[in-house]
Amino acid sequence: MKVKLNGVSIKAIASTYPKDEFDLMELAAKYGETEVKRIIASTGVSKIRVAPSGTCSSDLCEKAAKDLFLALNIEPGSIDGIVFVSQTFDHIVPATSVLMQQRLGISKHAVAFDIRYGCSGYIYGLYQGALLVSSGSCQRVLVCAGDVSTHLIHPDDRALRMVMGDAGSSTIIEKGDESLSFNIMSDGSGADFLIIPAGGCRYPSNENSRIASEREGGNIRSDENLFMDGMEIMNFCLREVPPCINDLLNFMSWEKVEVGFFGLHQANKFIVDYLQKKLKVPKETVPVALQLTGNTGPASIPLMLSLENQRLRSEKRLEKAILCAFGVGLSWGAVGVDLSKTIMIGPSEL
Repeated sequence: MKVKLNGVSIKAIASTYPKDEFDLMELAAKYGETEVKRIIASTGVSKIRVAPSGTCSSDLCEKAAKDLFLALNIEPGSIDGIVFVSQTFDHIVPATSVLMQQRLGISKHAVAFDIRYGCSGYIYGLYQGALLVSSGSCQRVLVCAGDVSTHLIHPDDRALRMVMGDAGSSTIIEKGDESLSFNIMSDGSGADFLIIPAGGCRYPSNENSRIASEREGGNIRSDENLFMDGMEIMNFCLREVPPCINDLLNFMSWEKVEVGFFGLHQANKFIVDYLQKKLKVPKETVPVALQLTGNTGPASIPLMLSLENQRLRSEKRLEKAILCAFGVGLSWGAVGVDLSKTIMIGPSEL
């Protein structure tokens, strides 16, 4: 699905991560120093941010939203739409977006949505927020995107524990003179490649679902933990992401050399670097900024923007930008946007 939404601007972006860090070298005693160093070199992740028990993705997004309100002198009452994108909601019901409305002091007249996406979720959140503004339904929408993925991972799951981190973000989309062009796709046939099998109505949690078992590569998890088939997900990314971006560029009549930077979901260094090569674009146009945070799911792109903002702005790379995310569903999408006037702050700690 390709669409151009007019009269929309991304006003500001902020990100927040937990103050607690976990140095992956602490796992050397368990997996061996050589193996840990090999994984760090491949993924580019040396530390992850870990939310303590009881801290939710909504808490991280709330902090980011309040940072935006303070920095921009925005009254919460001026927000008339809120979109919350996450895989780690506060409760099964009610919707976390509605809880955020009350916690942030947003008007009761605001519309509130939850979107249950992970790594691809920031693009879906921007799309929903831009739709609300472009349609005239809302004047200003707050898009919150974040996960506390470490809460979903078995402590003995070597593959995921050494790459996934926690973070939250908030983005303000409002009526303006810009346009956002999207290319979004989904493929449910790959659902089993990235899944938590138990806990829903299809497979309710029970004693059997909580029994951990050893899977491929010595990774241990139960059916209530996040499972990822790393090879299938990597193949999916390398197969689908470049055509998605190229199709969007054609739709927008942008030449690849015009694009200042490609903000890819920070899955891991290997995938980001490989996509950069497949896209045949200069290395400096594809930031990698996950060394001290890990893969933070739907927060990874806004967190990367917070970290890389100063460099990208000084090098004048923000006027024509492509953001692209991919993951659970399977789902993937890209957006072409002018971020040169967008205020980016953070990351802050909680």
